Amino acid sequence: MAGALTTTEELQEYLTKKDIPAAFVTPLSGGTANFVWRLTTLLGRTSIIKHAEPYIASNSTMVFPVERMDFEKMAMETVGSILPNNGDVRIPVVLHYDSDAHVLQLSDGGPRTLKEAYTDESVDIKSIGVGLGKWIAQLHFSTTDETVRHKFDNKTAKYIYRHSYNNLTTSLKEYGYDTNLGSRINERFGSLLASDDVSVCHGDFWPGNILLSDTTITSSDPEPVPLVLSVVDWELTRNGSGVTDVGQFAAEAFLLDHCRGGRGLLHAFLNEYLGQRKGELSREDARRIAVHFGTHIAYWPSRVEWGDKEQTKQIVGRGVEVLEHAEKGNWEWLRGSVLGVLFAQKK
Repeated sequence: MAGALTTTEELQEYLTKKDIPAAFVTPLSGGTANFVWRLTTLLGRTSIIKHAEPYIASNSTMVFPVERMDFEKMAMETVGSILPNNGDVRIPVVLHYDSDAHVLQLSDGGPRTLKEAYTDESVDIKSIGVGLGKWIAQLHFSTTDETVRHKFDNKTAKYIYRHSYNNLTTSLKEYGYDTNLGSRINERFGSLLASDDVSVCHGDFWPGNILLSDTTITSSDPEPVPLVLSVVDWELTRNGSGVTDVGQFAAEAFLLDHCRGGRGLLHAFLNEYLGQRKGELSREDARRIAVHFGTHIAYWPSRVEWGDKEQTKQIVGRGVEVLEHAEKGNWEWLRGSVLGVLFAQKK
């Protein structure tokens, strides 16, 4: 078992021992689970190093088994062989994996996330929404085979993914909403996460895990440089129902649209996803998306800042409304909501 690799100095020593070239390494922030650096060679080529300890990097008291790195490596290689990197949405390439030290070296997807780039007017947000809606539908369609999805019986991921359901009542109580709603949603819908078995799910599909390629042009006579999106952080990949991936991304897209400028990410994403489904989205699948969407925006803004106290209460309230109507099966109300496209043809 290798020693800890939690500092840049420890990583540099490790890289030297493994003959992995690096002129310098830069710690990266933004994630919570792993220790992450960007490596740069003398030729200016970059890659990403991730290291897992048996806890999350942002809080050493929270246990998180190091096997997450095994799942991440397997996920990128398995899904990468099913969805080749020949489009605008790609999966990082595994360059090196040390299963003893829990060190993963990946191709570099770019310098900023979609969440960070959302307010950049030069970025075509709607086009990105379309690309990601198409890609996530393809992921779910392409991984329904039992031999594929059962590789990812990731019990730790299933437990962690239920966090927002398990803690929904705390947010509802904090902002003065009915805690019984949170208990019912967790019991009825949160419990399904343990038994869902339809396809492979990314498990943490949100704009913070979408990297945008660096399109800086240095040529004096440049050709257009296409924007490439990389889907990263696969350690929570699991077998499950893909509608949870859709609900999570839709919730975060709503928060960006609602709080950062209304650039249409949510509708572009949902319209394309629905188009890829070609009418195969059942009413219950639409309800599951709505429930996951509502749970996410009713819980996470109480933990991740999107506005002041009053703005947060209003956002949590939007989530509560969706949950109340989804629980009751009030399809007419849902057709008039921000998720209306999912229910437009549902009688």
